[in-house]
Amino acid sequence: MNNSASRGFTLLEVLIAMAVFAIMAAMAYAGLSAVLDARAGTEKRSDSIAALQQTLYLLNEDLAQALPRSIRDELGSEQPAFSGGNGEELLTLTRSVPEWSALSMRSDLQRVSYRLENGSLYRQVWIVLDRTQQTQFRRKKLLNVGALELRFYGSDWTTHWPAGGTGLPKAVEANFNLAGLGDMRRLFLVRE
Repeated sequence: MNNSASRGFTLLEVLIAMAVFAIMAAMAYAGLSAVLDARAGTEKRSDSIAALQQTLYLLNEDLAQALPRSIRDELGSEQPAFSGGNGEELLTLTRSVPEWSALSMRSDLQRVSYRLENGSLYRQVWIVLDRTQQTQFRRKKLLNVGALELRFYGSDWTTHWPAGGTGLPKAVEANFNLAGLGDMRRLFLVRE
């Protein structure tokens, strides 16, 4: 019988073939893992950018609709129409609500406050300006921030408002520090 006609693969050839396939499988897995990690990172960054865009839109709309209407708080104390600083409560203002808005059920005005708590920026809205202790508000988490500092422009830049007056500032500058996106500065004009 001829040995060369019935000869199969040797053990060495089978081991080499298995090693080649194992290396190819490891490379394919590493490539797929890298693609999936990149996709997850892109989705996370996309969510952060969407939250930032929504926050900037709301800030712009609130400041563009700001009105010089002071309020009475839950304890009956008069509060300025516009106040701001760099503490937990960053910005509080009275604003007009467009007629087409679904929020205009009771009044054309609402009170809006931006608060920074534990690295998260929240927006609170009261549809009743002169409140009682039973007055409720809506609260929405907008954005995770490393830091957020505001400056207000009247006749000069200041870190707190009202700065000697009771009116509205002309502009508000917001300096954001966002994880994964870095530092960003945005200037908003306030309604005249």
